[in-house]
Amino acid sequence: MTEQQAAQKSVDDLSLARAVAEAVCQIPAVLELSAGRFAREGTYGPGEFVRGVVLQRPTPDSLEVEVRVVLAEQALRSFPVQRDGHYSTQSGGPAGAGGSAGSQPQWRPHPSSASSGGSSSGSHALSLLELSEQIRTAVKRALAQAGQQPARMIHVFFDDVR
Repeated sequence: MTEQQAAQKSVDDLSLARAVAEAVCQIPAVLELSAGRFAREGTYGPGEFVRGVVLQRPTPDSLEVEVRVVLAEQALRSFPVQRDGHYSTQSGGPAGAGGSAGSQPQWRPHPSSASSGGSSSGSHALSLLELSEQIRTAVKRALAQAGQQPARMIHVFFDDVR
């Protein structure tokens, strides 16, 4: 198979960027993708722009992905989140998402946070490290579903919190 045939079989960058954007936007803590703070960043195609997802190909057989996001402030404050990235509450979701405003979320600390003096308030705010790992996992899944090889690097940028 020639390089040209291989390129035709692979997913084009615009479709790949759309798949990555969709996967990242499904993470509860991500409000939206950001086009960047100082320059418009994203993936460009004929008549289309996928903001917040930049695909770079340093070599023909490697891929690097940059993702720029705007986070939900409440995810950084107190909503309990399980390791798989889903909210864990007694009423089935955070207040404003089907739960009652007065219901108290139930959370069991991770073993590492229990021994390291984690919060005793009964809730767990996500750290930026946890969020970046959730985003990288979503990107990896989107690439795998699109039939792409894993990215050499996945860079995550937090452009804003609202």
